[in-house]
Amino acid sequence: MARAPAQTERNAARGLSLLRCEELARYAIDRLHIEDASCLSPHDRARLASAAAILKELCEMLTKRPNH
Repeated sequence: MARAPAQTERNAARGLSLLRCEELARYAIDRLHIEDASCLSPHDRARLASAAAILKELCEMLTKRPNH
C-alpha cells in the first residue's frame, strides 16, 4: 500500500513552476532521441516510444495551461 505524500512533499510539488515542468519535459523528450535505435530490442523501442508519447502529451498540456 502506497503511503500518502507528506505535507512538505505536496508543498514542494506545488512550488515547481509550470515553466520548469515544461523545460524538464522538453529535456526528457530530447534525451529520448537515440541515434542508433536499431540496436535496441523491440521491447525497448516500444518502451521508448511510449515514454516519448507520454512526455510529449505532458509537454503539450503544460503549454496549453495558463500560468498562475
